[in-house]
Amino acid sequence: MNLPQLTAYIGDSAGDNQNVFSSIIQQVRGVQSDGENYVIALVFDLKTEEIYFKLQAQFSSNSAKEYNYFGNNKAASSQYYLSRETGSLYYLLGSIWNDLYLMLKRYDMENSDLASLIVKMKDSKLVSLSPQIGNGKVNFDKFSLFKDKGLTLSLDKKKIKIKDREYSFDAFVRMFLNDDNKNNKYVLVVPAVRFENNEEEILSVHPDYLELVRRANKLDNNIKARKGIERVCYICGEKKADVLSEYTTKFERTGINKMFTTTTINTSPFFNKSNYDDVYSMCTGCYQKLLAGEKIISRQYRSKIAGENVFIIPEGLLGFFDYNHAYKLKGSVDLAFKSNSAEEWLRDIEAAALFDDINLYSLNFIFYRTDGNSVTVLEVIEDIPTIRFQKVIKTLGDNAAILNNHLKGMSLGQIYRAVPVRTNKSGEQLDIGRVLSLYKTILSGGQINTEVLFGYADEALDKGLRQINKQKIDNYHNMGLQYYLGYEDFFIKRIVMSYLVLFRTCQQLCILNQPVCFFKGKGEKELDTIDTASKKVNLSIEDMERFLENQGFSIEAKALYFLGVLINRVAIAQLQKEHKTKPILKKIQFQGMKDKDVHRLYEEVIEKLRQYGKFTLFAEAVMNRFHYYYGTLDRTWPLSERANVFYIMSGYAYMVGKKAPDITAEEEEILESSIEESKL
Repeated sequence: MNLPQLTAYIGDSAGDNQNVFSSIIQQVRGVQSDGENYVIALVFDLKTEEIYFKLQAQFSSNSAKEYNYFGNNKAASSQYYLSRETGSLYYLLGSIWNDLYLMLKRYDMENSDLASLIVKMKDSKLVSLSPQIGNGKVNFDKFSLFKDKGLTLSLDKKKIKIKDREYSFDAFVRMFLNDDNKNNKYVLVVPAVRFENNEEEILSVHPDYLELVRRANKLDNNIKARKGIERVCYICGEKKADVLSEYTTKFERTGINKMFTTTTINTSPFFNKSNYDDVYSMCTGCYQKLLAGEKIISRQYRSKIAGENVFIIPEGLLGFFDYNHAYKLKGSVDLAFKSNSAEEWLRDIEAAALFDDINLYSLNFIFYRTDGNSVTVLEVIEDIPTIRFQKVIKTLGDNAAILNNHLKGMSLGQIYRAVPVRTNKSGEQLDIGRVLSLYKTILSGGQINTEVLFGYADEALDKGLRQINKQKIDNYHNMGLQYYLGYEDFFIKRIVMSYLVLFRTCQQLCILNQPVCFFKGKGEKELDTIDTASKKVNLSIEDMERFLENQGFSIEAKALYFLGVLINRVAIAQLQKEHKTKPILKKIQFQGMKDKDVHRLYEEVIEKLRQYGKFTLFAEAVMNRFHYYYGTLDRTWPLSERANVFYIMSGYAYMVGKKAPDITAEEEEILESSIEESKL
């Protein structure tokens, strides 16, 4: 992915660059879908020397373009943009007139009609000017409602204070409009001047103002390069006279263009931070395409995955880019992450048909954070063919379907809910890198260490259970823990089954560094059986063996699975003894258990079964299976400490929601509530 070229291509292909200002027109926020939205004018009346608000027009989808709404100037820039949202009225009543006048002088327009008009406003004492940026303001004494009343008005960024009472900007405006109807919303304010002959002029469409905006934002196609030197534009590759690096300083601080253009020492060929024009520089035409592309990407290709901002940008593999197809493709990919199960997405006929029709595209994911002043890239996943993306979803769906009796579904979005992500006090996700790296490996085909996945699974169980047992959940919110309060066993089941699907999917995609699933051939599919006096017990054990075969558990994993089944049996017995928690779960060391720890745990479980009088035929059959697969103590144990814990919990999770053959009526009554379906 060449991000600058892709952004410029989107800006050029969409045909959105209808005029020179289209690329910097912003969307007005706060427009209500029900009710009426209006544009109001802040009128400076030169005849009466008064200031007041009046209704200008009903707001429409074209209003931002009609009145040239460019948003607020970023950071410490001069606040000279004239059209503002009502919530930003602070600027129109503050330094905007002074900053506009200084900008006109800076760009050699101090003799323009607009500059003369501002001077007239100053001479009429409607505004005050200053030699310093950020100074000057509207003369509050000239407001028509308060003129000659001796009231004191003061202003801050959120409200205006009249005498001793504070008003929001919306309430302040309504005083002049005499309107208390909350269904009417005033979303955009444009300044106007009323002349002595009673004619009015909207200043945000004044030719001198538009010329100033064009010059300040480098939108002029006639800009000449310094010293008349021609350079190669690194976007289009053509040699031109208007190729400059300083265009990069005009990009949005939080936009996608800031991710690849900068004027730091890293992009200079010399240590003295100079000659940027010889490295990352671009022509005027490409600069405007980048602005247009950034605007389109921010509006239509932005989403949220794993709790983080992301741009999902499709790219034509053969250079062709159908804007409408690409937009639909982004929506479909977005849905794939938001669906609770891969099957749900695959059942979406429109999404499936779209991917079948559009197979000459690749997908790019750019995860980022912004604080409003800068942008930080968290992860980039690039050049993922749509065929690969579809294959990952289908593999996840197929493997989840095998476990449909144990797991409601599995999707790319559900992977985020299975990996513990810690947050700080401000809600910032500290461990999100592990989730994004996992997504990157799965989608782009890297390699995953199986021990890392075992570690994530055990940590999820450890952190999740600790939080669920607290009075108030205060971290790891990404795992949806609030839905499992009082249902911790179902949390264990979801986590374990999710990782079984993930292990199997990763192995089928050939991205695990070593196999964890071992499937028998067609002629080898004979279940290990046990013959007890109880048919019910035999059927139960056969179901477990079938589950283990379908999941490809190794011999050692099977042994630990049956230990987990015994632990679940003890946990149920402990519930019957009116324990509020299941103390047996505290015997499991989620940080990892050596083989001798496993053996010690087994002995404790046997002792508990004796203590609770649960040495039943079913328990003995399960013990038989444990010994059958565990083997002798002198053998070399092949599984890691983390894997030991995971497979023990797999047996425990399997029994959640099931009735053991030896369950008593009292135990069944206790479990009745916990056998309900969980909310996730």
